[in-house]
Amino acid sequence: MGASPVESDAGAWRLEVANFPVHQLAFANQTQYRDRTLTIDRAALLQHIAEPHVIADIAIHLAHPGESCRIVHVLDAVTPMVKVSGSSTVYPGFFGPAIPAGTGRNHRLFGAAVVVCGQFPEPTSGALAAGEAIIDMSGPAARYCALSDTANVVVVCQPASGVTNAEFDAALHRAKLKAAVYLAQATTELASRAIDVHTLPPVDAALPRVVFVNQLNQQGLLAHTFLYGKHTQGLEPTVLHPNEMLDGALVNGNYRGTLRGSTYAHCDNYVLRELYHRHGNDLNFLGVVIGRGWQNTQFLKERQGWMMARVARLLGAQVAIVAADVNGTGGNNTIDFMQTIKACEQMGIRTVAIMQESGNEDGSDPSVVDHVPEADAIVSVGGIGWRIPAAPAVDRVVGGETVQPNIAQAPQDATGPLDVDCWYGAIWKRSELGLSAIDA
Repeated sequence: MGASPVESDAGAWRLEVANFPVHQLAFANQTQYRDRTLTIDRAALLQHIAEPHVIADIAIHLAHPGESCRIVHVLDAVTPMVKVSGSSTVYPGFFGPAIPAGTGRNHRLFGAAVVVCGQFPEPTSGALAAGEAIIDMSGPAARYCALSDTANVVVVCQPASGVTNAEFDAALHRAKLKAAVYLAQATTELASRAIDVHTLPPVDAALPRVVFVNQLNQQGLLAHTFLYGKHTQGLEPTVLHPNEMLDGALVNGNYRGTLRGSTYAHCDNYVLRELYHRHGNDLNFLGVVIGRGWQNTQFLKERQGWMMARVARLLGAQVAIVAADVNGTGGNNTIDFMQTIKACEQMGIRTVAIMQESGNEDGSDPSVVDHVPEADAIVSVGGIGWRIPAAPAVDRVVGGETVQPNIAQAPQDATGPLDVDCWYGAIWKRSELGLSAIDA
């Protein structure tokens, strides 16, 4: 006879997600969903998301997989979803009070995304600068672009005269999330045959107890992660039920180059998906531990590691899957990451790290910025600066007329061809694709 199930109230967090697959987007005189097609009343959507005091102009475009289309100046992407029952909302803290999310029923437009594009009105530089990010919907680079395989509603925003970066950023968050909810509301009265039920029932006590330790990116304006509507600057490590992430409790405000996060990926995190799938089969998924990276001093980095490990240990974890946001570690953020691994291992929690490499193509640079001996099980998801095939010219560009891959280069025609390394979500996309190797 097997061991008795582990008793927990985590199963009380039950979230149903009704999926409505989207294969085609089109503009029409009414926003409605039918037969895998979402038609959009463009005027109604623009009115719904308008921020006239901060955003001078909003343009709505549609982009489908396989099109000769390039999306530039990408800032974030959002899952179109709406809560049809439950005490909280999707994207809690931005819509209504920060009532704990993760329960009730959501309707989601599966295979669609809201992509927000724009350029900030005030000059930025250094670590907190908003870098270029590009999505090719077809061609050799598309495989390495997040959301090249979704039907995208692209929201292009132009700032009003005299507004600050902080004001524009806040308005972008409101606009993108309002758009996501508005589009999903087309399904409110419909029934779906594809319903995912997310809950963590008691399982066999003999299964290894696993937590997902998720280090968030938090440095300042234009490099934020929001939890329940508030940035995580002073966040102490805490616990989330995985359903809270599915419900949009984490919202991205990080626009740093290839390391930028994504609200879409927070809600559809590949690690969380896999742990949920395996709960009760070969592991006991206890939940998510979150904390912020980019601490300012060595003391704070070490302290953060111990606090992350402390929370995981209090949950009873035996194993921690450690990742940094959805797009990996970078720079001194890697020190925070390694300190968490070190602390977990020293507190008796075995770790598996998921991270990208930072070395160059020929291997002459170190592949990680920092390393501790305790980090002896690392899954690589590719490298920053690893070559991605050059992209040919495209027929249509959405979001702007020029691109500037980095501050050392002059702006160039966005139509292309392009040989750059600023493809949107490249690390995240590699993480989901997996790695392969061929002989030279």
